[in-house]
Amino acid sequence: MSHTPGRRLSLPFVFRGQRRFSVPLDLAVCQTTLTDVLAGNARELAVRPLPAGLDGHLLCGVIDQGWRTHSVLDDRVMYVVKRDVWHYLAWPGAYEAYLEGRFSAKTRESFARDEARFVEAFGVDGARLDLQAYCAPGEIETFARYAAIVSPGYAPGSAVRDAAVEGRLHGLVLFAAGAPVAFVCLEAVGETLQYMAGGERDDFRQWSAGTIVHLAALRQLFADGRFRFLDFRPGESEVKRQFANGSLRSAAVLQLKRNPFYRLLLGLHALLQRQSDDNTATQAVSEEIQTLLGERA
Repeated sequence: MSHTPGRRLSLPFVFRGQRRFSVPLDLAVCQTTLTDVLAGNARELAVRPLPAGLDGHLLCGVIDQGWRTHSVLDDRVMYVVKRDVWHYLAWPGAYEAYLEGRFSAKTRESFARDEARFVEAFGVDGARLDLQAYCAPGEIETFARYAAIVSPGYAPGSAVRDAAVEGRLHGLVLFAAGAPVAFVCLEAVGETLQYMAGGERDDFRQWSAGTIVHLAALRQLFADGRFRFLDFRPGESEVKRQFANGSLRSAAVLQLKRNPFYRLLLGLHALLQRQSDDNTATQAVSEEIQTLLGERA
């Protein structure tokens, strides 16, 4: 897990679907890893002493232990700003074992038919998928250019660029008739792969291009032998639900010093969150946390 002191979070206050104001908080930030959580090494984070000289700390990716959203404890005010499902894929052995353990025989047959149909229509010499891997430090710009064609507006964040410079990027692009139609981007961190981004062109959804490129990436990574987990990180999406074979309930928890101001501040935020009739308030918090952590959008 990583510990970062002295980071600033602008806690957004949203009312009737609009962001009204933000309150800056100076926090120590702790972000857990999947291996920490699965090994049980992150359970003590919620009771760590609050840092001196700061407003409190933000705990990201801790296991949700069924906490109340807003609690006043002996020495702190504890507030669950966000709850998520944390999806992951744990290597069960070979790629074929993963498919058999995760998908029905009917679904596996459907995958095979989709890939055969794609190869017949767009494959190299009608025999194999046209796939290009981007892992070398100098390949990030090429990968980013192709990914932006697939998903207009996509731009790799600092985490992706750092991974590319350090040789930890695993980018894969699927082509059809020489044009990029789907991609997936992963970052290697030890024995774990972090899911960074993925996409498919709208006009190739009928060809299941997104599913094909994700399965191709998994097939290559299982054969690689260096990894044990694919970490999709907290948050819901169709891709995560489709390919993960495990999940956890996680939370982002804000803990501030116990005083009247912080009690009022977090009590008001909790009240506005409860009154929100859409996802605007939660999304605003998510965006601020992603910015704080330097994650992709």
